[in-house]
Amino acid sequence: MAELLSDDIYLPPLEPCLKGETVVLSWKLVSSTLTDPSGHRQSSRAVIDYLTDPLVQSFFTKPGSAFDPPGSDRSHHHAIFVKKTAAIQVTPTPNDKYDINVLKEDALWLSKNARINEVAALRVVVVEFQSRARSQLLGPISNQDVANLREAAGASNAQTTNILPGFNIASTRDASEIQADFEKPQSRKRRIFQTYLDERRYYAATNDHIFTLMLHERLPTSPATDASRTIRKSFLEAYGMSPKQPQKSSADTPTRTFHALASQYLNLLPDSIQNSQTAIDTAVGDPDLFTEELHERWIQTWLTEALHRMVIVFQLLDLSSDAFVSAQLAQQWFALVSAFGFLDQLQGFPASISDLMAPLQCLVCVISLTVLNLPRMMGFFEGEVDLNTDDEYLASSTVLEQIHDVLEGAIGMGSAYAVPVLFAWVPVVHAMFSSYQERAERRDAIQNEKAVENYDSSTQMIPSAGRRNSAGSITTIDKRRYDDFLINKSLDRDFRRVQNLAMIVTDERHVYDVIAAISSRLGTSDRAIFPPSIGSRMRVTFLDLLKATYPFVGYKSEPVCALLAVLSGGQGYWDLSRPCNILPQQDILNLALNDEIIIESYFQQALNRFPYEFIPFLTLCRTLYCSQHLGKEGNHELILGLLQRTPALTFTLPEHFIDYQLANEEENSNGFQFLEDFPLLSSIPPRKRIGTEEEPFVIPAGTYGRFIVDEGRIARVEYEHSALALLGKRLDANLTANKYNMELGELTTEETEEAISLFATLIRMECLRAPASAGSSPEASEAGLAIVAEASRALPRTKDIISVVCDTLDVLLDGDPDSRGLSALVACLQFLHAVLPICPGRVWSYMSRCTILSNQDQGGRLARLVGNLDLSGVQFEFLVSAIRLFSSLIDSAMSSSVRRKTGMKTNSRQKQNHDAWLGVSDKIVSQISFSVVRVAMDVLESSSTWRFSSDLDRMVLIRDVVPIMDKVAFYTFSMDDVNAKDTRTFIMSALEPAAKYVIDSFLSPSAGSLRIQPLLVTLVTATQPFGSTIYANMSEAFRAQTEAVLGLAKSLVRIANYVDRPSTTVEHQLFKATPFVARVCACHDAFRGPAIELLEALVISAGKAVGEPPSLLGYLGPQISRSFLQLLSTLDRPFNQAREGNTIWHFFSTIVRNRQQWMANCLLTGKTPRDAKNGGSKATEASASSILASALERLASISKLEESETLSILDFITSAQNFWPWTIFALQKNTNFLTQLRSFVRGLQPSSMTSKSNVLRACNDARIAAYIAEIFAMQLFHLRQIGQASSFANELTQDLDYYLRDGVAVSGYNRGLHVNFARNFSNQYPGFTLDNFKRTLLEPRSLGVDFYYALSFADKMLSFDPGWVGPRSNGFRSEMEKANANLSLVDAQISLYHAWEFLLLELSTCLPSSDTLKKHSLQVAQQCLEANEETQSHDQVFERLAESRVNLALMLVQRVVNSAPSAGDITQLLMALWATVSSVQEPYAPENISLYRTLLKLLYVTLRAQVRSLTQSDPAGTASDKQGNNMAAAAISQSVLSIIDIAVARGFRTLVSLVHDSQDSILPSDISLLNAILQACLCVPGMDQSQTQILNIMATHDAVQAAVSLYSWSDKLADQGDPIYGELSLLFLLELSTLPLVAEQLACDGLLNHITSANLAAYLRRPNVSPFADSVGPQRCYSIWAKGIVPLLLNILSALGVTIAPEVAYVLNQFPNLMQSSIERLEPPSDNRRRGRHERSYITLLSVSEIHSLALTTRVLGALRINNARDIPEVEWDSAALLESVEFWVDRRRLLREKLVPLGPREAEWKSMPPSDRNKARGFESRLEEKVIEQLELVRIVLSEGLE
Repeated sequence: MAELLSDDIYLPPLEPCLKGETVVLSWKLVSSTLTDPSGHRQSSRAVIDYLTDPLVQSFFTKPGSAFDPPGSDRSHHHAIFVKKTAAIQVTPTPNDKYDINVLKEDALWLSKNARINEVAALRVVVVEFQSRARSQLLGPISNQDVANLREAAGASNAQTTNILPGFNIASTRDASEIQADFEKPQSRKRRIFQTYLDERRYYAATNDHIFTLMLHERLPTSPATDASRTIRKSFLEAYGMSPKQPQKSSADTPTRTFHALASQYLNLLPDSIQNSQTAIDTAVGDPDLFTEELHERWIQTWLTEALHRMVIVFQLLDLSSDAFVSAQLAQQWFALVSAFGFLDQLQGFPASISDLMAPLQCLVCVISLTVLNLPRMMGFFEGEVDLNTDDEYLASSTVLEQIHDVLEGAIGMGSAYAVPVLFAWVPVVHAMFSSYQERAERRDAIQNEKAVENYDSSTQMIPSAGRRNSAGSITTIDKRRYDDFLINKSLDRDFRRVQNLAMIVTDERHVYDVIAAISSRLGTSDRAIFPPSIGSRMRVTFLDLLKATYPFVGYKSEPVCALLAVLSGGQGYWDLSRPCNILPQQDILNLALNDEIIIESYFQQALNRFPYEFIPFLTLCRTLYCSQHLGKEGNHELILGLLQRTPALTFTLPEHFIDYQLANEEENSNGFQFLEDFPLLSSIPPRKRIGTEEEPFVIPAGTYGRFIVDEGRIARVEYEHSALALLGKRLDANLTANKYNMELGELTTEETEEAISLFATLIRMECLRAPASAGSSPEASEAGLAIVAEASRALPRTKDIISVVCDTLDVLLDGDPDSRGLSALVACLQFLHAVLPICPGRVWSYMSRCTILSNQDQGGRLARLVGNLDLSGVQFEFLVSAIRLFSSLIDSAMSSSVRRKTGMKTNSRQKQNHDAWLGVSDKIVSQISFSVVRVAMDVLESSSTWRFSSDLDRMVLIRDVVPIMDKVAFYTFSMDDVNAKDTRTFIMSALEPAAKYVIDSFLSPSAGSLRIQPLLVTLVTATQPFGSTIYANMSEAFRAQTEAVLGLAKSLVRIANYVDRPSTTVEHQLFKATPFVARVCACHDAFRGPAIELLEALVISAGKAVGEPPSLLGYLGPQISRSFLQLLSTLDRPFNQAREGNTIWHFFSTIVRNRQQWMANCLLTGKTPRDAKNGGSKATEASASSILASALERLASISKLEESETLSILDFITSAQNFWPWTIFALQKNTNFLTQLRSFVRGLQPSSMTSKSNVLRACNDARIAAYIAEIFAMQLFHLRQIGQASSFANELTQDLDYYLRDGVAVSGYNRGLHVNFARNFSNQYPGFTLDNFKRTLLEPRSLGVDFYYALSFADKMLSFDPGWVGPRSNGFRSEMEKANANLSLVDAQISLYHAWEFLLLELSTCLPSSDTLKKHSLQVAQQCLEANEETQSHDQVFERLAESRVNLALMLVQRVVNSAPSAGDITQLLMALWATVSSVQEPYAPENISLYRTLLKLLYVTLRAQVRSLTQSDPAGTASDKQGNNMAAAAISQSVLSIIDIAVARGFRTLVSLVHDSQDSILPSDISLLNAILQACLCVPGMDQSQTQILNIMATHDAVQAAVSLYSWSDKLADQGDPIYGELSLLFLLELSTLPLVAEQLACDGLLNHITSANLAAYLRRPNVSPFADSVGPQRCYSIWAKGIVPLLLNILSALGVTIAPEVAYVLNQFPNLMQSSIERLEPPSDNRRRGRHERSYITLLSVSEIHSLALTTRVLGALRINNARDIPEVEWDSAALLESVEFWVDRRRLLREKLVPLGPREAEWKSMPPSDRNKARGFESRLEEKVIEQLELVRIVLSEGLE
């Protein structure tokens, strides 16, 4: 019972629905899902749960119960209503989103006015509430929209209503007025009532679709899926028809069930019909609903409901035709037929109603025929079947009389749909009459016989005790139940009335025309009414009618034409490509092919009359050959065989031919025999013989035939021949008819058209079947080529059927074709389209000379043939055929790009051994493609002015012509770099001129608006929903044209952006049209993706502009933008399909990233600017309904989301963080979101494991982890600004396992795969490389098998090669998939590395003293170095990555180095680092030097850390510790010596050579770096024990000599007068001189002599040498003196003592100016006698260091002179005066502080740093001051001792 069924799926709890968290699955959504051609929405869990819910299924098992009136169950429904709206279920107080009281009132109001139960009313009200955003978008157009449209269309001066040609747009209301009107209670009630009517319609449609699924095993427009099978099984069980049920019941149970169900639906029809004829004002009480629009919707709803229920009835009766329907059901139905008399009056109603007339009339007709059940009826009268029960309608005279009366009445009223039914009634009544007459005659005969017997016996018969045997008893026994009907209708004696009826329906009412007209709408054409499966079954009823009436009518033109229409169903050549979605038992062609009556009565008859009656046989063959179902011994093969081996032919013997004799005269068969050969075709003059290679088509002497009419010479001749070859020959002869005697006659234009159409269809069907049967591409269709060969068999060697058809086309184009000629042209174009896949070269070669396209010499004929303002039907067909051929040519040009240039054979097994593209150059393809797009552009422009016979024609034209331009542009720019064509073959070079023409046509400033107008017309049309629940193909055309226009607009904007082409014109036009693009999203869910991608492209393009970009929000306006965002904010609920949701998230991310601040604020805060202004909260405060809040809520269940959706949402959140920093605070409030992200990262498996089993999973894991790291890093950055980062940072350190494992090593790159693939690919396809298949940045890429190389394009271009797929799918295709997947993984891992880098640096900043993080940092630094060693590729990406890794390692070590890391960790890092540094080959080569510099910096930092860790190690350790430390120290010493050898000595020597060679890439800082590393190396404890080894290393590399040389040449190598290399070389020697042995060697090598004799010494002696000199040269000379020479002299003096003292003193005395100025620099401020103007009273650390070194040197020299005064000269230096100055400055700190000047950035930094801890108490204010005072004090001590 319904009370026990839960309704939470049918109507979920209200609170989430009203808050937008749950979307109610309305009947409209369900219906659209079931008719979705792709079928992917049906797999949504929500849809499956909904349709398998018992309550929902009860609405189908009890038809119509979804909108039950509040009858006996009123209390039950009311109780549910009260429960649903109770305070515990939904907030009772009104809020800014909803007011539950208003909703309750609305539901009760609707229940009362619509007379439905309260629960159904409440559901409708909720559906309306949730679809308000959609309603607003589909509402009236405002003045602002019209103004924008006028500007976009370039119609600023036009009338308001004529902005777009052929489109009436009028608006007199402002947007705010429309909004105010929308919010009125009356408007709301109208919308609710309209929603109710819509729901009724879609409920009926859903019911129809469900029955189609149940009865035909698949949904109307999509193939069977797992989801559809689940739903079907559930419904079958609900109806008690489960296939798993044991078959114990009687065989007719399904039939009885179907009849019972049909009766239930028939019971509902009278109400629907009555309501449709009742005015809304009498049916509804509320006067607010009395509007014209609602009245129209009211009629449409009831008629649509009736229509879908009738479709169900038809399906049920069609499948239960094994029994007659019951008398009651027949009575029920034909009572309704008489009620349908109003249908003819619907013609004058609006389109939404009048469009229902044809479907309803068709249904009345086919259901009536199905009720009559002609096949069973004929079987019954022929004695093949019996009545199963007494209840069948044939047993009821009353019902038969009713049927007769109803049909007579309908004919009398002129109802066309009743004509076929009455026609079917004629053989039924005739059979009854014949049976009656036969029985009457038999009865009379028996009675006569009895009378004779009685007379002969002359005895009285004595009645026996048994049954009386009399004439009366005979009558009783033989009586049939329908006899009373005949008697009552006076048909028992006189059959003329029925014959008259037959005459009326055939002659006056043209029954065959009616059948043909109805059937033409029941196929697969664009105008088809019903889905193919149902339409095909309806046509089967007409087929049965034609079979039943054939004995009465015979073989005539009318029934034959009707048969052809019934079989084709209006399907033309272009419909053949539509996907087939019907089963063999539903396919009328399949049934007809296997139907003996059809084959014998019609097909065989047509064959017997061919070619005398030319068209019927060929049309039948063409139509029947289109069957998509191949039987095991399919009759379609029989058709082809018959055309190849035709047994006879019928024609008129010419009057002059007398060479025959009569034969078999005794049989009187009109037979004859040829006495001479009879050529069917002979050339004129006779001496020109037909070539030997041509089949002569001569009927040989002795052949038999017969005259088939008594008068005249029409003969049927038993001559076996190939009809295909003969047709080809006749088509050829037709071209030069004056050169041939054609005994079969010249082909008329109509016959020519039919013959060519036959060829086109045969070839096309073979190409379509090839993939299904042979598994090969259509291009390899040998069957298609066989048909071409067969048709060409009888032609001269220089011709084939293709050239003949091309010549025919030329002849037709050269003339002035009438409508029949245009039809023949259409056939020729279709033929070219059919042979294009199998003989592309022939078609392209012909098109290059065909006059249909324009070339340099003349304009194309196409424009002239369709140049009228009014397009006739045949002109339109011709135009569309041309456009479709051109579209195929563009596809062919793209797919053959490789094949044309490689010349490979398609298949080694293929019979043809020639190249199908032979003779077609790129130039031809380029010219034709260019002509094609010019034609397409002309057609697009003209489409605005042409007058079409219907709106559908305009739709079809736009649908077909727009993609040509889109494809040309997209193919050209979406793969291979068009700018790289100079260096290699550009793969799309043939399409490039055409693509540039398209781009120029739209993007050039002079483009104008004529081309954009048809696109705008389509967009505006698309905002007016095509809301029909039937006409699926028309709806598909409507969708396809809209998607095509959106696609072209998107491509134009993207391409302009990609090629940096200014696109302001088209961009401005499209921005103006954005309100309509936004509205399109609401029209149909299929438009949402393309529309959003267009808006996205516009936003990206605008964001790149200089200055303020156009505001999307501004163009949309406040009302539309709010509704648009509300619509998008539902994402893809309730279906939750990731693909649709990802498109929307990507759009949101684009908005946030591209300077759309107003729209971005709407997304992030949930408020429009106007809302924020009117509200009291902060403008940047996010509301609970914002997109940002929705994103965070989704991520709270990240583990349950699809990976693609997770990536899209994380992309949005990171974009919001990066571009709108205030969103960080919104994220911080949502702690659950961050916790879930941490938990997710914690649970990630190592990439090395995942990538083995699922590469894509590993890609997604890495990319998701990268986004999460970025989010964490941004959180830390902002928390750090407010001092709250430490707690979050500490928590994060526990969750870094995945990053520590996989964060640095981009280990996914499979170099072997890429190298081998690239090499093998180039070998397989000469002239092409993998780079040709690189995807460009035109479209956004997504990780996966189509990531880097354009796999989808490669599939089309390389499918001709068997090696592409490979025998076991192991060809190049799988290699490309692997390469794409591998590069996806690499891309994801690189993103992960950069995010991890960001996060780790942020963590190390937040937690500088964390021991765990120190270990992590050193570990990562080591990983960086190891990863760089493992990198195999020299690709630019990996080079940049390697450099980035070294930089990261450097930063990490720099941060750790100051916080006392353990010696072991540093040693480990040093070893790894040195391994990396030493592995660099040619470190100073220009391509390596940048990375090597960074490595050396890292080496220096690490060495310093090593020194610090070793000097700070615990001296009080245990013996074993000390032993271990000693061993480690030994290893370190060896590494340091290796560093000095390779990095320092060899590096220094190399650098000096490069400096002498003026290498641009070498910088002075390179030598500084080596000096620093040398200094650090020499500081390592224990290095003083290795002096000899260091000395040998220096000698080996001649480093000292190199330094001296560099010093000597430094004046010549000076950069802009700066002899910096002099300083650097001396600093290098200075570091070495700290080792006594090396210092001794320096002295021995005459270093001091080099110092004084070098050119630089002259500069040093100049008086202007000073730290404050005016130019850089003297400043550098002072540095050389103070930093280099003076300390170096001190070191050498310290090492050698008295031995070198004379030379040292001599050197000092060589520079008296410098010696004197060193004293003067420190003179107190009062003594300014000798000071320079610029250096007055300034103190520097360098000058203090200088006097410190000089003081020590002079002090040592003074001490040595005591014993060697004669050898050691006195140094002239006034130490006493200096001592006074020193004491002055030491005692006057404040003055010193004022005069202290830093030299260089390091000293400036020291000046800003506080002093060290040990000297804080002494009152120093900076580290620089501390250092200066300490040195001055040391100088004072030294000088004081010296004076003493």
